[in-house]
Amino acid sequence: MTRKGVGLIAVTAVVIVTVMAAVFFGGRHSLYQPYRGEPVEITVESGASMATVAAELETRDLVPSAVILRLYTRVTGDAAAIQSGRYQIVPGMRPVDIIHDMVAGNVIDDSVRVTIPEGWQRELIAARLARAGIVDREGFLDAAFMRDAYRGIDPLLDELDDDITLEGFLFPETYRLFPDMSPETVVRRKLRTFARRLDEKTRTAIAQQELSLREIVTLASIVEAESPTEDMPKVAGVFSKRLDRGMRLESDATVNYVLGTRMLQPTFADIAVDDPYNTYRYAGLPPGPIGNPGMKAIRAAASPDDNPYLFFLNKPTGETVFARTFAEHLENKARYLD
Repeated sequence: MTRKGVGLIAVTAVVIVTVMAAVFFGGRHSLYQPYRGEPVEITVESGASMATVAAELETRDLVPSAVILRLYTRVTGDAAAIQSGRYQIVPGMRPVDIIHDMVAGNVIDDSVRVTIPEGWQRELIAARLARAGIVDREGFLDAAFMRDAYRGIDPLLDELDDDITLEGFLFPETYRLFPDMSPETVVRRKLRTFARRLDEKTRTAIAQQELSLREIVTLASIVEAESPTEDMPKVAGVFSKRLDRGMRLESDATVNYVLGTRMLQPTFADIAVDDPYNTYRYAGLPPGPIGNPGMKAIRAAASPDDNPYLFFLNKPTGETVFARTFAEHLENKARYLD
């Protein structure tokens, strides 16, 4: 290239920069003019360029000049920093404020706060999520079975067989969820929470047990339903001792699970029902969890208390009364329940 050509390019570049600077500095005051219209929403699509965003803002009369806005974000370095999402523009906001929100990711929060109490069964969880507009009830129940989509979350969860119900692992907690989420996404979120809440001490205790993870969670679900928080380790100790001795657990909570009831003391007819979840009729643990226990119940099941008791009952006040022998247990029943 000739010296004349190089000089021409240099002059052209200087002219372009000068014009851009004149346009920017001449019109930058417009970036500080407040918006006077009605509140509106604008969506920044993932991967959208600053040029696209600026053009839409100008088209909707949210900024006076797309060119000035693009020059401003180029100077500040914000052009490549805007985040996708839905933003609300309200009266009084200036173009610089709009860009600040987009860079900070101050998107409209559509999340819904949903609390799932400890011990709830998956049917109750599905109903609450449906009422909150998060998922379809049947869709959630269909998604609450182990499948490839949930593998890789945690090695312990990978031990679960395909198509087995995830009752017990849908961790109870307060969640921020979004309307119309896919059921699999919600289930995956609950499984991740379950895995995250399992601390190393509990994982070590689980590894030292002869029971599988699902069996420990099954025991925890019964402990959750049978006792107040402060008595969970002692109740877990009673059940663990009965399991070791080949005794039936005789848990009222499992009878309630079978019958769909919440009785403090099931009748003789109730405890006679023929169902594998009825631990009055069948020894050992039931086929699976009867609810979704919290971490205190899981820790109690993983590290049961070593105590001399083989029996317990719950007084109408909620207090747990323990007994060493069946005769002592019958005395407690006569005193507190009959």
